[in-house]
Amino acid sequence: MDTCLEVRNYILDWGAIPHLAPMIIFGSDGYPNDGTSEGQKAVEHIQTCKKCKLWVRDLTQTEDIVRMERLSRYCCPQMFVAVEEPKQEGLHLKIRQFRDENLWMIDQPGREIGFEFFGFCPWCGNKFPERPFIDDDKGRG
Repeated sequence: MDTCLEVRNYILDWGAIPHLAPMIIFGSDGYPNDGTSEGQKAVEHIQTCKKCKLWVRDLTQTEDIVRMERLSRYCCPQMFVAVEEPKQEGLHLKIRQFRDENLWMIDQPGREIGFEFFGFCPWCGNKFPERPFIDDDKGRG
């Protein structure tokens, strides 16, 4: 049996495709996997084999691929959610121009005075870019 077929069968038997396919496509170094060395090798093969990567893409919904493409441009998944998919009770960050520079701030509807600006991601600690991660309405928060 050839390697691509073995790997595909392994991944299908693992049962992760419906849930982890986008993460496998955009991941690296064999992650995410089932916690075994065989699983890591199988996922690593998919991540490096053009044919197998296309195979996994074909099994993945378009909106999941688009979401992961956007998420991969942020410093971390939590920052992506805080900007693009905030929940009512969660933290919503936006980028706004203030005195000729772009600054990241907490969205506080109804609050007219006082702003809280951020220079670093509260989750991963990376310095925020001076521009939106993705320059469109969703990416600006």
